[in-house]
Amino acid sequence: MSDNENLPLKIFHAFEDLYFEKDKGKLFDKIFSRYFVHADIDRYMDLYDVLVVLSKKHSLQFEEMVKELRENGLIND
Repeated sequence: MSDNENLPLKIFHAFEDLYFEKDKGKLFDKIFSRYFVHADIDRYMDLYDVLVVLSKKHSLQFEEMVKELRENGLIND
């Protein structure tokens, strides 16, 4: 699995695992809303697909989002 597929999958799993922990859901929502505006999203896409689109077509914004997710302890290395 390439990094472009592995990292979105890692973020997807972290989202599923941590979203309902205290204040973490709000952090995910805040971060995603800031970066997902860059991706052309179909309303039927699931989170993983949106993350893949963002990573492939808007890699700079994806990298910034990953950095922010790490800084907030939502994903690790």
